[in-house]
Amino acid sequence: HFSRLQVSCIRGEAKYLTSATRSPLNMFFGLLYPLLFEVSALIPDPVFSQESNPVYREGNLASSTGTFLRRTFIKHEFQYLNVPLVGTVVVSDVFDCTLECLSNPFCFSVNLVAFKGAHGKLWCELLSSDKFRNSTVYKGNKSSHHFAIESPCSSSPCQHEAACVTNYKDGSFGCRCAKGFKGEYCEKGIGSCKEAYNLFKMDVFVSSRSNASQLVPLDLDSKPITVLCQMGDFGCGDGGWTPLMKIDGSKATFHYDSHYWSDKNQYNILGGRTGFDSQETKLPTYWNTPFSKICLGMKISGQLRFIVINKQANSLYSLIADGTYRATSLGSDEWKKLIGAEGSLQLNCNKEGFNAVGTSSYYSKARIGYIANEKINCHNCDSRIGFGTGGYPDNSTTCGNVAARSPDNGNRNIKAMGYILVQ
Repeated sequence: HFSRLQVSCIRGEAKYLTSATRSPLNMFFGLLYPLLFEVSALIPDPVFSQESNPVYREGNLASSTGTFLRRTFIKHEFQYLNVPLVGTVVVSDVFDCTLECLSNPFCFSVNLVAFKGAHGKLWCELLSSDKFRNSTVYKGNKSSHHFAIESPCSSSPCQHEAACVTNYKDGSFGCRCAKGFKGEYCEKGIGSCKEAYNLFKMDVFVSSRSNASQLVPLDLDSKPITVLCQMGDFGCGDGGWTPLMKIDGSKATFHYDSHYWSDKNQYNILGGRTGFDSQETKLPTYWNTPFSKICLGMKISGQLRFIVINKQANSLYSLIADGTYRATSLGSDEWKKLIGAEGSLQLNCNKEGFNAVGTSSYYSKARIGYIANEKINCHNCDSRIGFGTGGYPDNSTTCGNVAARSPDNGNRNIKAMGYILVQ
């Protein structure tokens, strides 16, 4: 406990009066002027004597005598900030310690030992940063106190564990948001990996790793969910890709006829954190995330391949849930890229897009994909490449490539692990 006191110093050297005005009296006051500012400011102001914590004020007075700086430091008892030092000094009291900091343009706070040593002195550490930018290394300590220059960050204006960064020159501040948040005070959640990618690119503190896949909390319909955002170019271009679904083509979970395509029920939400593995998932992003691009990927024998559909929609749910056919125009060669050299389709019908099904639903169909026939009609399609598939000739293959009856590259029944992401 100690009273509120102002600490001041003068940076820069006094400039003497010119010879034209250098009378003995003027010379005397020219020498005395800077000393008056320094000494008078070190005298405690009785008005502040009732306060338990010292407080900071800032004011720069540029004159012929140099720059006059006034600061107030807030005392945080038995706390220690572990950041790089800009200097150490042995002092008699807190004034000497804070004055040393004020005299050093690279000092923003100090650690001061709580108890004097046998020599009656105190150990003072001048610090290169403040506790607002380094909260993870600001901890309790039984042997020292921390003194921080008061700033707008003292009122903790930044939300959701954001770092508050003070501009000590003009008294302004900015909030460095944690992953998953945006806004002036980091008060808003972000809704997609693309948004996260753009925010990371603008933040000089994290832009160096903005191309690395990373777990990001998304705010979907006011409900938080953490997903693995694919940030780099893994085959669909960079820019932040939000995962929606992962489909195991050997399982019936996401068969064409599954209720998951037409409802808003999630499935294995933790699978949204694990990337391009074999865990099936359906995330709330399926019905919450708007996009202009869809990234489709298949993994066959450990080999990942991707294609992109340029399509704008409010959500993938809005394209599929009502069962209405919505066409795309990639062409069979593009769809075959998902399979590689083994890709095979028949040469006719050639229906592709969302809810692609022929006139007979007994035959090949795909929630997202391409169906074909050896005949010139789409009645009984015997081949397909896609996601959420079903029908003859193998109703159990729900993702991959099935082809029979004279396909262009031989009969196929390839079950793939499928990935659907959007941007």
